[in-house]
Amino acid sequence: MTTIEWDDSYSVGIDLIDEQHKMLLQRFNDLSRALKVTRGSAKITKMLDFMVDYTEFHFSTEEKHMEELGYTGMAYHKKQHDQFKRTLGLLIEDFQEEGATRALSTSINVFLANWLINHFQVVDLEFARFLTEVGFEDSKGS
Repeated sequence: MTTIEWDDSYSVGIDLIDEQHKMLLQRFNDLSRALKVTRGSAKITKMLDFMVDYTEFHFSTEEKHMEELGYTGMAYHKKQHDQFKRTLGLLIEDFQEEGATRALSTSINVFLANWLINHFQVVDLEFARFLTEVGFEDSKGS
């Protein structure tokens, strides 16, 4: 079971984004634990649904700011978000068809952990640098 604890190396220096990333990691950890102990299909489905809803909320928040501020890297960044959503959707289909198998648990752990950390430390960090350059007013409520 993979557990990812927040550490400052994941921070992009923008509170709004960092707080949402912390929530994504918390939900990832909850899902990972639920799959490990096979908590039951209803509980795992609820966690997967939350992961889908929260990533949609997070991605749309980022993309809204990208569009409003004219971020030139938006097309690539959005492509990364779309890839994540497609892959998460496929993992959910696997869960619906086969249940909480060990292979699914491994796939979710490896894919989500690697994708989230890489995305935070590379793609989102680049966007955060842009936000800093344009004087983005960091507010958790934005």
